[in-house]
Amino acid sequence: MTTEQKNEVRQYLLAKKLPVDLMMEVEDHFISQINEVQAEKNLSFNDAFNVAIISWHDDLKLSWDGNWSLEDTSVLIKKSTRQKLYPILKKSLIVALVCQAVMLLSYLIIPFDVFRISFGILILLIMVFPLIIYIKEKGFFDLPKKYKNIRLSAYQDLVTVFFILPMSSGWFFRFVFEMNDGFLDLNFMKGILANFLFAFFFFFEATIIIAQKKYLEMIKNIIPYLQENFKVSN
Repeated sequence: MTTEQKNEVRQYLLAKKLPVDLMMEVEDHFISQINEVQAEKNLSFNDAFNVAIISWHDDLKLSWDGNWSLEDTSVLIKKSTRQKLYPILKKSLIVALVCQAVMLLSYLIIPFDVFRISFGILILLIMVFPLIIYIKEKGFFDLPKKYKNIRLSAYQDLVTVFFILPMSSGWFFRFVFEMNDGFLDLNFMKGILANFLFAFFFFFEATIIIAQKKYLEMIKNIIPYLQENFKVSN
């Protein structure tokens, strides 16, 4: 298959709004299928390409399914996004539950004044950690800005919100240092709400950190493909 023919396949997949990490996989399948059809049925590239397009029609068809996003998308994109998102959420939930259990255990066995200070420092570190990762790997996180006309991965949607909680939760850090000795007591509504608040905090931060790790793994894998096939946006 010629370079021009490969580019034609790529442009077709781009028109189907596939993110680059998914497009790399689908492109390989398309090219293999076209080559097989050409060899088996002695067809031209255009005819074999049409065979591949028809076979992938249902998976790549763009439509709006009535959800909160008004953007047309395909079954394949939604399936790929779920496959990326669910493991992150599952792992984040486990991390949140473990952190919550450790917090409650520490609250029960450590003197409250010591617990409040050490726990406050821990909360601050958790809030700052995603920012440290971002600064350290800023070149990779800024890559979507260089390729504005294409979407790199579903992971980039998660990592772009990493700053929301740290930037808006000064009140949360203040709450940790102003809390009283019974703030986690599950016998009272305030204790239940406090536990829920911390569980959400642990879950949110775990999700962002895990998503950042997945994003960096993905972006380092697709950089050669991006550099070879796409131009940096002006």
